[in-house]
Amino acid sequence: MTTKIMTLNEFIADVVRFELINYVQDNIEDMYPEEEFDEETNNYMEGNYQVHLEYLIETWKNLIDENFVHDPDFEIDYNYQGTFNELWDHIVLQLAIPFDDRWLDDIFVRKILDTNVCLK
Repeated sequence: MTTKIMTLNEFIADVVRFELINYVQDNIEDMYPEEEFDEETNNYMEGNYQVHLEYLIETWKNLIDENFVHDPDFEIDYNYQGTFNELWDHIVLQLAIPFDDRWLDDIFVRKILDTNVCLK
């Protein structure tokens, strides 16, 4: 992809952003009623998707962290640097912790971020 050096945090954010926009572009007609379609399309194409982006980043990082709780000698360094391909090989291929498309369904199909929750 590129030889630009990025941190693991930046890599995760870039992959999540790509997956989110790609999902919306492929599915937006099915996700929103016709009267909301143009507004939602414009929101995403203008970059107004921060809540969804933050949810997906946090979810993926939590999964990565959970996979290494059992190993006290291993800690994920989110400031670790490498090229996109090096980081892809490390996270997705070596550690086998890919981005999960079901998280997008959680947002758009199951609408988990639309629910108001009040904890006591």
